[in-house]
Order: sequence, then structure tokens, then C-alpha cells
Amino acid sequence: MKKIMSILLAFCLILSVFISLPIQAEASNTLEISTGGTAQKVTYTQNGNSEEIRIYSSSTDIVRQYVIPPEGSFKNYRLVFEILNASVSKTIMLDVKEGSVVQIRMANMSNPQRTNVVVETSVKPVYKLGTSSDGKSIVLTLNGNSSSNAPAESPSPTPKPSSSATLAPSPSATVTPKPQESIPVSSAPVSSDTSLKDPVITKNGPLSWSLTGDTCKIELSGISLVQATVGNAPRFEIREKEKLIQITIPGNDKGFIDGFLTGNSIIYGVLVNYNLKQDSTIIRISYSDSITYSHTVSGGNSIFLIKKGSASVPVNSPAPSATPIVSPKPTPSPSATPVPSNSPSPSANPQPSNTTAPANIKAGPGDGKTALRLIGSGIVNKYNSYKDKIITDDTEKGSVTFMIPVNIVNLGTGTLTINDDLVKSVTTFTSAKNSFITIEKTNPDVKLEIIAGSGPDELYVSVASVMAPVSGSKVVVLDPGHGGKDPGAVFNGCKEKDYNLDISLRCEAILKSKGVNVHMTRSTDVYVSLEDRYKFANDLNATLFVSIHNNSMPNGMKGSMVLYHYTSYKGKAYATLMLDNLVKDLKTANLGLSARQNTVVLRDTKMPAILAEVACMSDPADLALLNTEAFIQKAAESLAESIIQILSS
Repeated sequence: MKKIMSILLAFCLILSVFISLPIQAEASNTLEISTGGTAQKVTYTQNGNSEEIRIYSSSTDIVRQYVIPPEGSFKNYRLVFEILNASVSKTIMLDVKEGSVVQIRMANMSNPQRTNVVVETSVKPVYKLGTSSDGKSIVLTLNGNSSSNAPAESPSPTPKPSSSATLAPSPSATVTPKPQESIPVSSAPVSSDTSLKDPVITKNGPLSWSLTGDTCKIELSGISLVQATVGNAPRFEIREKEKLIQITIPGNDKGFIDGFLTGNSIIYGVLVNYNLKQDSTIIRISYSDSITYSHTVSGGNSIFLIKKGSASVPVNSPAPSATPIVSPKPTPSPSATPVPSNSPSPSANPQPSNTTAPANIKAGPGDGKTALRLIGSGIVNKYNSYKDKIITDDTEKGSVTFMIPVNIVNLGTGTLTINDDLVKSVTTFTSAKNSFITIEKTNPDVKLEIIAGSGPDELYVSVASVMAPVSGSKVVVLDPGHGGKDPGAVFNGCKEKDYNLDISLRCEAILKSKGVNVHMTRSTDVYVSLEDRYKFANDLNATLFVSIHNNSMPNGMKGSMVLYHYTSYKGKAYATLMLDNLVKDLKTANLGLSARQNTVVLRDTKMPAILAEVACMSDPADLALLNTEAFIQKAAESLAESIIQILSS
């Protein structure tokens, strides 16, 4: 009997092994990673055409979700969502490379505390997202039916990434061309049709847009805007460099929700979010081309009419409206059309104070520094009281426009020809609240600013210093690439590390002379690991990280290039600014921007980071330039100027 029982037991064991084989094979399709926080674990499974990602978390409150399509060098889609009151022990990256899923990433975010999840897919995701029936996990199902009891969700219209999160876009306080915010969950059901188009969203509370022909109308119901960069009233400003109109409404206006309006043929889209740090509701209207626009306030409603245009913003020919307000750009023959003012209640019919010639303006003394003198009793005291209301538009080559409150000085309306070393002519236009003065410069590259004069009754329009001082509270880390045992590129016995350090030391000296709090990852020929470089910047809580290099490229390629991390919107904006300056200042070829995914010092720094490739050592002509004192110094000056501009933005 014992022998029979032993045989039966052995048979059962063998049978159990065979029975278990399919289960193990099925289990082999599951990928799993422990995340170590309140979001404890992530699993990926595939069943036919259906893929499931499950996040086990004590909080399953999904607060935002959206899809980012491929852009630039990044070829995959990114499905992004956030889990409120959740955290992971560290940044999580799970390579899947099964089905349509390429990678799953998770990172902590703050204010409020939440976890940002990015699911990278090779095709546009059709998905359902919700909570499991037991309430213990979040279930994302791709191309199939969810096992969750939650309603289906559709991908929201696509934003562009910003810089405040390492792995995915999140709200940003400043702008960068196309700044975008996290998007609220859509409630529209998803279709199994992968050709489903994203819905068009034209309204968010009191904000809406409509498109008629070649004109986009944007309306804010019940909100009167003034044009200004600062102030306590609802206001708007034109940011030509970033190509956006920014509207700032003090406080948290509950009429809006954090979200967006989709774009049309005139604008990329409109982003809305409450910025806790500024305690303001921020609306950003992003456009791709130069535009013409008008802004009017009627019945307490603010209306923008926007068209594509070849001229820079703002212009003198706004889109037609019932009572258009001309953008602040005076002309020799201004019309009676009202202009924007800083007053919360702009005058409907401002009258020019002088229709023949400018008032209270005198030519400079010919010292090569003072372009104009603005005259008025006690004008310096008035200037000190209202100088924060002065708006400068220096976007057009060869001219600059200042909008000056008449509380400071009334400049009348007219044209004055000067033709000296600094100024060709002056045109002014004055409304009930502001005087606009456009100065046609003799040297288009000279920058002008308004400063207090030598006495109490005189202001100077003066040549600005190349770089204005910047608050020492902003920390900049300069990172001379390579060093010590790592020479970088080597051509004809010349080592990249030496050029990088020389340029960096010169740039540091310039920045310090302007009051910038600057630190170097190395100031001598020593080796510094990549990890030590980004940790150095992170420990300093730096405002900006700039790595300085020189390039090695295939034959026939030369010039300047600037790199940034592919999810950093600020990084891209700053890289664009720096590259434009390098090409302009050094007269080098433009090799363009490069969005990088795994460049350590760009990926792991917690602040906006860029890497400048000043020139190509592999090109004999570029290498010859790098061996000249003048080129090295000019490169340092150009980089310093870009950093100053970034810190001042």
C-alpha cells in the first residue's frame, strides 16, 4: 500500500508540474516593479491586443490626464496623468517594450503632493483609465476593455511640455514660447476607433474663442483688462519672444478651471491655470506666427481679435472691432482710435494733447550716451513713483517704443527729426492715460532705456549697458565640460576640456561683475563625474544650469548647437535664446537645437538646464577660431548675455 501511495504521490506531483506550466507562461507576460512609496507597485500585462497597467496605491484620485503627440526628435506618444496625494520613493523608469508600451515613468510633484505618471507608447493611445473594483489600484487599459468599474476617459487635446516636472509637463510660472499646463480630465467616452479625433474645446468658464474667416475672437466675459506687465488689476501683456499673449487675473478666479482651449488656424491654443506662488489666474494665448490684434473692453467684457500678420506684435492695424484699441505702436499720423492704458477703466475716446509736434522732448547733449532728454517739473519724482508702469517694446529692428504714463510726462503727438549718432527721428502719440514714444535708432543694435537725469526736472533716454545687473539671489551653475583625465574631443593636439574651461572662466568673471551669484562645477583642470555635476547644482538649488562644450561632428558640419532635455519647455526656450545669440555674436553656422533624452546633466538637474556646443573642433575653420583670443572672449560674452537675459525674463 505504501508503495502504491508513493507512486500516486509522485504522479500527482508530475501532473501538478504540467498543470502549472501554462500559469507560469501567463505570468511571464507580467512585468512588475516596486515603487516604494504610497504608490507601492506597478504591473504591466498583455492579453492579445489589450494591455493593462495597474498602479497599486493608497490614493487612487486621478486629477489630470492628457496625451502629448510626437514632436521634434521624440517619436513616441506620451499618455500623462497625475495621482493626488501619492508618492514614489524615487523617480521610476520601467522599460516595457511590449505591445504599444515603450516605457512607464513616475515622479513626485508638489504643491499639491502628487505623483506624475508618463506612459510612453509607440502608437496613439486609445485607453480607459479608472479605479479597480476593490479600490486598491488604478487601472489603465490600452486598446481594450478595462477591468475597472470607472467610466472611460478619452485623451485630452494635446499640450506642450513645460519644465517644472522632470518627466512630464506641469504648471510653469514663466513663459516659454508655448508654455503649457497640466490638463484636467476629460469626461468624453473613448472610442475603439483609433482614428478618433480629439474634441475641440472653445470655452472655459468666462473664456471662449470663435473663428470667423481669418479672424480669431477671444472673449473674457465680465473681465476688463488693461495692458501692463505688473499691477493689481486684471491685465495682459504681449510676449513677442515667446509668441504669446499672457493674461493675469489677481487671485484664484473660481470661474475658471485649470485647463485649456484647443487651437485653430490662428492660435496654438489657450492655457489656463492658477499659480499659487503668484496668487494669480494665468491665461496664455499661444500663437505660431506674427500676428495683428486689437483689444477692446465693451460692457465689462474684454475682446481680442487676432489675425495672422507679417509684422511683429503689436501693430497699428488691428483686426476690426466696434471700438478697437490700437496696440502701443505710434505712427506719424495717428488716428483717433483709442490706445491701451494701465487704467482699469480706460477712456472710450482719448484725445491727443498735441496734434503737431512732440512736447517736453529735447535732443541729447551729443555725449554718445544720452539719446533724448524728457523735460518736466519734478519729473524724476514722478518717474520714481510710476516707473513700474513704463512698458518697453524693443522687438522691432531699428526702433524702440516706450509707453509712459502721463502721470510722469505728457509727450504730445507728432514727429521730431534729429539725425544724430543715436537717433534718426522721434514719433509720439498721447492718449488720456499714456504717452507713446517711438525712437528710430541710428544704430539698430543700440539698446535704450529711461533713467533719472542729472537734475530733478529731467529724464534721460540713455544707451543701456550691455547687460543689466541681476539679483544675487538667483544662482547660476556653469559647468565646463570634461576635465582632468577626460579631455573631451581632441583635434590636432587641441583638447576640448581646455576651451570649455577658458570660456567658462571668462563667462564667470563677466557674470560676477554684473552681480550674478555664479558657481562652477570645476575651475581647474580636474575630473568631475557627471553625477557630481548635477548633484552640485541640485544641492545649491540653482536657478539655471549651463554646461559649456565644443563639438565634434561629421565632415562638412560646423557651427554652434545648444542641447536641452526633451521634456523641459523652459530648457527649450532658453536653448533657443542662447543659440540665437551665439550665431549672431560669433557669426557661426547654426546647427540647431537638439532635444536629448538621456544626457545626464540635462536629465537629472532639478532646474532648467542647457548645454551649449560653442563651435565644432572637428571643422578646421571653427578650430582656428577657437584658437583666437577674440573668439573665446566673444563666446564668453555671448553666453553671459544669454544668461542675463534668461535671469531677467
